[in-house]
Amino acid sequence: MPDDMRNSTPRKPARDAAGEVARTVRDAAEASQQASRRGEEAVRQTAERASENASRIASDAADASQQVAKRSAEQFDQMVSRQFEASQEATRHVQQNLDVLMQVGGVLADGFQSIVREWADYAQSAARRNVDGVNSLLRARTLQDLASAQSDLLVSEIQILLDSSVRISEVTAGLARDAAQGISDRTRQA
Repeated sequence: MPDDMRNSTPRKPARDAAGEVARTVRDAAEASQQASRRGEEAVRQTAERASENASRIASDAADASQQVAKRSAEQFDQMVSRQFEASQEATRHVQQNLDVLMQVGGVLADGFQSIVREWADYAQSAARRNVDGVNSLLRARTLQDLASAQSDLLVSEIQILLDSSVRISEVTAGLARDAAQGISDRTRQA
């Protein structure tokens, strides 16, 4: 290559190409800045809208919460009122039932005393009969006398038991009738 070409000034196309590259870089930088500004603006607008929406949602939620709280308080008040009324009604029924139980309890106590007396009478009669029966067994001289005394003892024991059972059943039936009558009378009064 000749010397004069080496020392010569750069050619115009290279300078134009470098200028073109610089302009392209500058345009790209400006486009990037504009895109960045638009992005920042979009983010700012989105944030503002999100803030407005959050504020509106919070306000709506607060209103809804107040309405729910008000309705809940009203329902709770109604429930407490109903429970109080039901409690008073239950207390009245319990009092009536206790009155009936007290009346019936007196009847039952008297009846149980009668039943206990009948069992005591049975025990005394059975004990007397057993003593008499053992004496008869001891007086027996023959095997036939012994069998007869044992048979008499067994028959009299069964008879005493049946008689006492009948009396106890009659007392129990009367007790049940009196108790039922007391409950029926009290129920009609209530």
